[in-house]
Amino acid sequence: MSPARIKLPQQKDLRKAFALAIEERRTELGLSQERLAELADLSLSYVSLLERGQRNLTVFSAAKLAAALGMKVSELVVRAEAVLKGQGAR
Repeated sequence: MSPARIKLPQQKDLRKAFALAIEERRTELGLSQERLAELADLSLSYVSLLERGQRNLTVFSAAKLAAALGMKVSELVVRAEAVLKGQGAR
């Protein structure tokens, strides 16, 4: 028996969902992009591009960002999935 196929979102939609999830959580915590970049040990340019949906998020960067945002990677994914479902990132 083969597993059920799940419809994948478009790449740009997925990037935008993660962008919004990251930006909303950062804003909730009152962090600037610069401070988030410092906490996650990522460049400000990369964080800015992520939040604009212009860069793909790697698993390692997702882990670094999630930790800097005080959450698990799985929680970041759940937030992005909520955005895709039209429920916002909360």
